[in-house]
Amino acid sequence: MVICYSPYCNRGSKNKVLKPKQILIHLTANAYGGVETHVYYLSLALVKAGLSVTLVSHRKLALNSDWTCNLIRSGVRMIQPPSLARRLPGSLALLPAQLNLMCQLKAYSFDVVIGNCHGGAFRFMKRFVKPGGLFLWYEYWYGVPTHGDSYMEYVTPQSKVFALPMRRMVEQLDGIVTGCERARQNLRTVQQVRAPIEIIPPLTQLENVTEAIERMYTQDSTLRLVMVGRMGFGKGVLALLQIWQKLEIGSAELHFWGPISNEFAARIQPYSADPRIFFHGSFIRSDLAHILDAADIGLMLSIEEGYGLVAWEYMACGLPFVMTDCGAVDEFAAGNPDCIKVPVSLAGIRHGIQEMAQRVRTNQVSRSRLQALHRARFSHEKNVAAHLRFLQMPEIFLNKGYMHE
Repeated sequence: MVICYSPYCNRGSKNKVLKPKQILIHLTANAYGGVETHVYYLSLALVKAGLSVTLVSHRKLALNSDWTCNLIRSGVRMIQPPSLARRLPGSLALLPAQLNLMCQLKAYSFDVVIGNCHGGAFRFMKRFVKPGGLFLWYEYWYGVPTHGDSYMEYVTPQSKVFALPMRRMVEQLDGIVTGCERARQNLRTVQQVRAPIEIIPPLTQLENVTEAIERMYTQDSTLRLVMVGRMGFGKGVLALLQIWQKLEIGSAELHFWGPISNEFAARIQPYSADPRIFFHGSFIRSDLAHILDAADIGLMLSIEEGYGLVAWEYMACGLPFVMTDCGAVDEFAAGNPDCIKVPVSLAGIRHGIQEMAQRVRTNQVSRSRLQALHRARFSHEKNVAAHLRFLQMPEIFLNKGYMHE
């Protein structure tokens, strides 16, 4: 065991920090999504490193069937919330879920408990942390409240403090892990968090990625622009459709890949008659590398984003991309001539897409250069090693404290 002198280690001095063996991860999981992707690959990495992993949820633990089978086969324990927790409205749903967790889990039995949700209910999970263990939160967002799909305009939302339940939860933490510097700064300046904060990119991985091959373009080449991910209001889909007719990029097609809700389908229906726009719907993740290989420009135009795994995936495949000023764009765009950072505005994304189209048509971009940059800075192996190092040597993280960041 290692003596920890951090004031954030279970709020006591000279506590013993346990070398982690038992990891409890809390999340609300849908079939696919950024948080779900990170938790899936993190769980597999932890098990491979010899740690025991348990996944739980207050509301829903509905990963896709392939990921669920792979996790169970690897030895990950998954505790589903009771069906009543899904049917009851609001905070009432937490009561049967918490009772279920108390029955299924032994109090003070985990070395590390990690939350991956935006919600004050995670504070309840501290009762399962061993003395000397760690109560951590992975801030997958960017240090401010999430807005989901409740957007009326294509502008960056104002940064606000967390709601009271979230603030109370944050006060109980021993530390926070987040994916980018913007999130850490928001946690410090907007939320006034003083606990240690570590920056480690979330995890994702692609199958069937091949070596990028350079392509030669002319002014007459037809460019395939692609946007990948859930078709939500905050993802910039409607903004892109609104400016599509005004783009001066020559011959081009626009391809959307990702699930579309019934409500959102009604909003995009007026654009479906354009023969240059294609809505492909959901896709098999193992096909993603092929989808990106067939494209010429990737688009990540979210209003707000924590990290933006799709930008990571564009880089992994060597696909030049345009990304709005959100999340980890500063990390992705730094020293990267194959990425263009644009403001969250109709004019911003229009000019950015036109500039990238010009770079592509004049052969200023390089797919192999972008792929090499990705491997050097953002590889899955590098990010996995960072997570394992953090969880297996927590004393280094905790003893850094606030003043050493």
